[in-house]
Amino acid sequence: MRQRLKESRHICTIEETRISQAEDRALPRHMKLLRTLQRLRLASGKHPSTEKHLKSSYQIVKENERLLRSYPSYIVHPFSLLRLYSDVIVFIVMNLHLMLLPFAFSFLAFESHPTRHTVEYIDLFLCLVLVAEFALTFCTGFVVFETNEIVLEPRKIFFNRLRPFRLMYDFFLFLPYILLLEVFDKLIYEAGAETCLGFVTFLYLGHIARFRDSNRYFNVIPRSLNLPESKTRIVQVIMNTLYVLHWTTCLGYIIPILLKANPSTRSFDEERLLSVMRTQMQHPNISEALQNVTNPFVRLRLSDFETNASTTYRYFRSMMVTLRVGMASSEKQDIEQHFVYRWVMMLVMFLGWLWFNYVPVVLCRFFDSPEMATDQYDKFMANLNAFAYNKHLSDSLQNKLRNNFATRFRTRYFDEEMIMGLFPQNLRSSIRMETCRHLVASVDLFKNLPYFILTDIVNCLRLEIYLQDDMIITAGSYGDSMYFLAMGTVAVYAMNGKELGHLTDGAYFGEISLIKRNQQRTANVIALEPCEIYRLSYEDFQSVIKPHAYLLNRIRKQAEQRLSMLKKKKDKMYGKKLIEGFLQ
Repeated sequence: MRQRLKESRHICTIEETRISQAEDRALPRHMKLLRTLQRLRLASGKHPSTEKHLKSSYQIVKENERLLRSYPSYIVHPFSLLRLYSDVIVFIVMNLHLMLLPFAFSFLAFESHPTRHTVEYIDLFLCLVLVAEFALTFCTGFVVFETNEIVLEPRKIFFNRLRPFRLMYDFFLFLPYILLLEVFDKLIYEAGAETCLGFVTFLYLGHIARFRDSNRYFNVIPRSLNLPESKTRIVQVIMNTLYVLHWTTCLGYIIPILLKANPSTRSFDEERLLSVMRTQMQHPNISEALQNVTNPFVRLRLSDFETNASTTYRYFRSMMVTLRVGMASSEKQDIEQHFVYRWVMMLVMFLGWLWFNYVPVVLCRFFDSPEMATDQYDKFMANLNAFAYNKHLSDSLQNKLRNNFATRFRTRYFDEEMIMGLFPQNLRSSIRMETCRHLVASVDLFKNLPYFILTDIVNCLRLEIYLQDDMIITAGSYGDSMYFLAMGTVAVYAMNGKELGHLTDGAYFGEISLIKRNQQRTANVIALEPCEIYRLSYEDFQSVIKPHAYLLNRIRKQAEQRLSMLKKKKDKMYGKKLIEGFLQ
């Protein structure tokens, strides 16, 4: 479950923000259009991969500032809307291209010229889209998954794409092979059968594994729709199976024709078949030819022309034969006697046996894979849904439960207590310090504290998840905790309802409550998006600091000076310090 800041639900009333919004609305239309196009290349919270690497609106803003400030205007962020839309389009275009290519050379090679021209124009357009995608990748940043670093430097992007094998592999994808369809029938008939056979084999071997590229582009679709990982993998297995079956079906149909077309070895029956195919099913003596033909393969093909069998019928009949061969259930007369074709069909049989034994294993692994965090996440979410149904919880409360869980684990479930329990105290403290030390070290009251005191304070922090519109602090209540905003954005409102400002990642508030308990709050703090906040209670802080009276006295003196200063300047201060004064 993915939650983001919904601008429509929060109308900012800060003066500077309202002025900026008014200036944006006053811009000419062409400037608005340019800004809209500019935003397409910036990181966006709508991209499904953003939440893994940029977990808050503040991080997204900082990332876009880095892109705009340090890199050329043609660089596209890998988590941008442009990248999201292009991935969806390229997935559709790539699959159309890869499905049309073998079908055209296998079943449309002897069709009329208008039909072939239509197919050629369609595939050429698809190739142009793939060329545009190829060029776009040289302008798109990438993620180093070992370190989660987002690389936007043009030189690194260029050399990352310039790896020789990958470059040639991508280049072969969008070559306009379809242009050969115009002369493919002539090559078959005029002593080019062996060349055509080599070309078809090259297409098959060069594209049969392209389903991996298709899967890479497909992944963005289910993640955008919040589909469970297990269902996504099942869909991928089905798509991959259909893709391999389609290519093998087309190969199984055209290879026998190419083997029969060799002018040095073809018989009278095979010559008659090629003659009928070249006349586009308009041969006047097909019935007479059938009476004089003894070759079963030729008789089958001539029967198709006599009965005007559609391309669809021939395609599905070839698919049936391929499935029977793949599942090792074909009879001897189902396949041709040519040794090349027999070897091809034996290979198909072996690969089919591997594939149809591999799929159940993969599916079983998908349904029972406790080591995979994404599957554990989906299982826990299913348990949560069952719990909500059994307890007859309202829809709004059910959504809150799901959103809270999703914000906490971000599609990767883990048992923190179990994991932390595996390690000794010193390692547990090291983990917490690496996670939260930057939050504690930025507090004025905690500056110059000994390292071991900071370690004890960090060990007392408790993680809390707040969803959009949740009230974190209520004006008029009595404070007993300090809050550290690890990720997210909150808005601060005065008691009269005036919006004072926003706090983002790394901010803190309520520190005076650690020294003076039951200090009355003078502001409301509301979450504008899902927030990860660490809370330090008065009791936990006092238990850490009390044994060190000299430190406690120093902190109290600092707090009193801070309170006195804030009271004097409360009406004049503007910005973040004013916000912190109201919070305390």
